[in-house]
Amino acid sequence: MWRFSLIIALISVFAVPALSHPASSVNVASGSAIYRDLDALEVMGLIPSSLLSTRPISRLEALRLLFEAEYCLQTLTGRKKERASAVIKRLERELSGELEKTGAFIVKPVDRAYAQFLYAGSAPHFPSVNNNGDEFKEGPNARAGFAFTAEALGAFSIYLNPEYRLDDGSRIELKTGYAEADLWGLEVEAGRDSLWWGPGYHGSLILSDNAEPFDMLKATSQRPFLLPWIFRSLGPMRPTIFLATLEDDRDFPNASLFGMRLAFKPAPAFEVAISRVLLFGGDGREGLGAGDLMGLFIAADDAEHSSSSIDGDQIASIDFSYIFTGENAFLPFSSMKLYGEIGAEDSSGDTKTPTSKAYLAGALVDEPFLFENMSLRVEWAQTSRWDRLGDRAWYRHHIYTDGYTYNGRVAGHHMGSDAIDLFLRAEYRFQGGTIIGVEADFERSEVHTSDQKMAWYAVDIEYQAKDNIILKAGVGSEESDEEGEGGVAGWTGIEYSF
Repeated sequence: MWRFSLIIALISVFAVPALSHPASSVNVASGSAIYRDLDALEVMGLIPSSLLSTRPISRLEALRLLFEAEYCLQTLTGRKKERASAVIKRLERELSGELEKTGAFIVKPVDRAYAQFLYAGSAPHFPSVNNNGDEFKEGPNARAGFAFTAEALGAFSIYLNPEYRLDDGSRIELKTGYAEADLWGLEVEAGRDSLWWGPGYHGSLILSDNAEPFDMLKATSQRPFLLPWIFRSLGPMRPTIFLATLEDDRDFPNASLFGMRLAFKPAPAFEVAISRVLLFGGDGREGLGAGDLMGLFIAADDAEHSSSSIDGDQIASIDFSYIFTGENAFLPFSSMKLYGEIGAEDSSGDTKTPTSKAYLAGALVDEPFLFENMSLRVEWAQTSRWDRLGDRAWYRHHIYTDGYTYNGRVAGHHMGSDAIDLFLRAEYRFQGGTIIGVEADFERSEVHTSDQKMAWYAVDIEYQAKDNIILKAGVGSEESDEEGEGGVAGWTGIEYSF
């Protein structure tokens, strides 16, 4: 583990001179349709330099990928080219603000506005999954918000997303808000923002948007870059590092969460990333000196074991994806993305092996069984595998008893500890931009104790009313073997871009 930390540090040194002049922009918000369209272009093989498993990306990076897709579009022919062109046109509309920027100072009091209404017969579980920590309640739920953006001199950006929430109470919250500076290719961000590390769509073992966005300090590269000399063969890469402060209402108030990730692409169709997060400190824990902090950074042996006074909760993972784009008359699909993630939690004892492991695997199939304009996704994840200590330790810790959570929600995969999840989703895209989706989710939690089973079935539609107006609606049914849980939920929403 210490080698990985050292590699991150060295690459960060190379990153600044490897990149170009400052050019700052706000990030693409969590859940944005931009990610869905970039995923569609990626599986078609049109953005070979993308590193989409590390999110968020900036709007400038999304614009760069759009230009790359437009350039690579000429390699396609026939119906596939028409489908890709439709996706590119949608992205051009979504990123038109980046193309039209003029002036040294740009302020948009309302860059985007939205409203959503959801009604549930009982407190819903699945609609609250991967929802930035926002939990819907039984009965009516309303959300309305807007995004404020400001940029200065092409190097500084501010983003604020206040949101009004109405359910069993009424309140206004700052959903996301941060300031960002680009220091000659090194992107530094301070504030509240969500993180998603991994190729999964329905969950991630390390970091997802299931919990509230972190209050943090983050540094990453403005865009993927190449290292010099023989390391150039590693392909485009992007390091990310952050330090967040967790809530004060937990076993050790104001504990710290430190994370680092390195994603790289040794081949246009193959992406690999290594991640590590560490929960440490907090009120009531021993104060850390410079040597202790260095030990935490390099994962020294005395920082990983129960005998250590600075023992923290550590999780590491490696994830990967491969895109198959070759058309073959004997294969029942146009293209396919295969992806997976393997995670390990802590290490202890004389063997120094992980106390627990977790797995995620999935596939995104473009035009399955050659059905035009359709995509199919299958994703499976498991944290219930037997572990060496026999207590299903994934997301759990003997000192940090609140576990790997933030404000009560798991910061990684929503299913939590000792669980199995299977997710399926099919989408059909009309040429005019309308998308219809059908999905199902089957979850088992506390597999080795109560073995609770839950299921979710839903259908949704997204309609592009105008270039800058999107209407959404859906209905879902939730089933549970726990008495009093489950029921039907319906929702509708509108999003307006200025």
